[in-house]
Formats: sequence, C-alpha cells, structure tokens
Amino acid sequence: MAPVQHCTAVVLNWNGWRDTLACVLSLLRAEPAPGRIVVCDNGSADDSLPQLQAALRTALGDAPGAGLRCTDRVGADHTDVRAARLWLVANGANLGYAGGNNVGLRLALRDPACSHVWILNNDTEVAPDALARALAHMAARPEIGLCGSTLVYAHDRQTVQAWGGSAYARWTGRTHHLGAQGRLADVPVDPAAVEARMACVVGAAMLVRREWIEAVGPMTEDYFLYFEEIDWAARAAGRFRLGWAPGSTVFHKEGASIGTAAGGGSPLSLYFLFRNRLRFSWRFHRPFVVSVLAFTLWDVFKIAARARWPQALAALSGALQLARPPAAGRT
Repeated sequence: MAPVQHCTAVVLNWNGWRDTLACVLSLLRAEPAPGRIVVCDNGSADDSLPQLQAALRTALGDAPGAGLRCTDRVGADHTDVRAARLWLVANGANLGYAGGNNVGLRLALRDPACSHVWILNNDTEVAPDALARALAHMAARPEIGLCGSTLVYAHDRQTVQAWGGSAYARWTGRTHHLGAQGRLADVPVDPAAVEARMACVVGAAMLVRREWIEAVGPMTEDYFLYFEEIDWAARAAGRFRLGWAPGSTVFHKEGASIGTAAGGGSPLSLYFLFRNRLRFSWRFHRPFVVSVLAFTLWDVFKIAARARWPQALAALSGALQLARPPAAGRT
C-alpha cells in the first residue's frame, strides 16, 4: 500500500536510539505508512544520531543520502523537506518535549502539501493500521483538530493506558488517563462519550491537522516536560475539538527516557510534573491556584512520608517554582 503522502510522523529522541529505531521501523511497516518521518534528537549523549543513521540506511536499503537526510536545527528551518522521506535532525541541545517536537513540526510544514503531523513518543510502536484508522476518524469528523489513539502498554498488550486522552480536575490540578487499566477487548465502540471528557490528547500519540498548528501555533516550550499537551488543547478551545480513534492502537513503553516507568517517578520527572501543574493552573484556571497548591503540597508530603527524599525535594522545588535541585537531574 502506498504511503500517506501528506502525513508526516515526528519522533523525538533523547538517549534512546534503540526505542526510536523500533518506533521508526514500526512506522515503515505501517499500512499505509506516513509519507515522511522526521526524527529529532535532543542532544543525546549515547551516539544516537550515528547509530540511527546507520541502522535506518540499512533498513531503507538506500545508498547513502538516497532516502535519508541529516540536518541540524538551523538547517531544518531552511531546507526542502521534500528532498527525502526520512530526516534525522540534530537539535544540538535538550530542548524539552515541546521544543524538540516543534523543530519537527516546523520542518514537516515546510511541505505545503503536508496536511497532518503525527507526533509520537520514541518509546512507542504503532499497529500496522493505526495511522489509517486515526486519519479516517478525523476525515469523518472535520471539527477534530487533534486526535489520539488507543494507548496500550507494550509489556502487556491487552491492558489500556489511555483511551486517547486525559481528563483534568481544576480543583486539584491533576490529570488522569481515560480508560486507564482497562482491557483492550472492552474499548468502547462509540468514542463520543470519551471525547466529551477529554481535556487533552495524550502526548505519546497525537495526530494533528495542519490547520490546528497554523491557527493555534506550536506547543508552548517553557514547560519543558509535562502539561504541554493540555496547554495546547486549552489554547485551541472553541476553535477545534479533540478526538479519539478507538481502532488506532499504539503500544507504549511509558517513561523510558525520563525514568517514570518504574518506582513512581524520577526526581527529574517529579520536578517538572509538580512545577507545571501550578504553571498551567495559573495560566488557564487562576481562581483554582490556591487549591491546586494545597493538593500539590499534600502530594509532596506523601512522597516524603515514604522517605523518598530526592523525589520529595525535587517535587517541592517544582511546586514552589524554584530552580531545579541537583537531585532532580538524576533519572
């Protein structure tokens, strides 16, 4: 089946080239595959770029440069993306989730024919028909500007992580994945009720229309990690709707890069989670900031009560909007 010429997949890598390679290979096996794939590297220190370059050239079966091109962040803003099907972009530094993906978004939109961009975490792998089903759902619902897939845990491919998106509680500032821990066999047929509860699409798999990006702008970059998706959705409120394509399945390893897959969260992840919970509330739900702060400090106390001192210090620093402590840099 021919690739979807007008859809570009963007995958952000940071010190995880093996996961990224598995993600890209699953995209190449998709039926149909995206017309173009952009991999952005956020200043990895594990030789990600040369490793990916060698492995993907082998996978593509190309002579050097035939189907794979490399550039840097500056070059990505001035190059003709149509020159290759697969791009590796060296961002040169860790720009965070939004900053790193925005480089890929800008490159994708340099093709005037690009109608959709599929943003995927590097620790995902897509089912062969995942893209086709998500595109079909958006085609049937033109008011949807951003669409999620059914996220399933990669280690347990019958357990759901999320039905496409998350709900948000203004009093607490907490989000929770819709459908979490359900069984894949029990995914609802009609997504309308789920979509009505969605405050955002989970960032591990977001299919976005070009019109959304042009009207709303790219993702806000000062969060660095967490709450970028819900900020994006809040900025689009009243102009576009959020969607969920139940039959579009994406397998997620969850937290492989930042240390959230086990142990309840690294200091790094907790710092940004707690900081950005308050930051988002201040920007979009300011009357609820006091209650969000109270619930946030209660969560810090619960972490400290388990004697997880580096995590507690990082979470408290985030909640108080302080500079990140050294412990928060550990993953």
